[in-house]
Amino acid sequence: MQHSHTDSDRHATNGGSEDDVYVVNYYETSDIELSVTVVHAVLEVTGKEPTDVNLNAVVQPDALNRIFSPKRDGTPREGGLLEFELAGCRVTIHGSGEVRVDPMPE
Repeated sequence: MQHSHTDSDRHATNGGSEDDVYVVNYYETSDIELSVTVVHAVLEVTGKEPTDVNLNAVVQPDALNRIFSPKRDGTPREGGLLEFELAGCRVTIHGSGEVRVDPMPE
């Protein structure tokens, strides 16, 4: 099954510069695994093909999904931050659910 984000799920900061940051709230798209949300956001920013973005080379997708998954009692985890580089972008994931993708200068 394939999912896509809607305009209500995501936004890019405006300003017309190459430093625009793409932001999506993972909790608003929680029917999609966090790892898939990250890859979709990077694809949106870079315009690359899915085969050109290898999340496995940076972080194990199942581990990424578990780090920010709800606690055993179903409540969301609070706090936490994970940052890494992927396909020419800096990806920052906050415990609040915010996923930020910032294209890095070439």
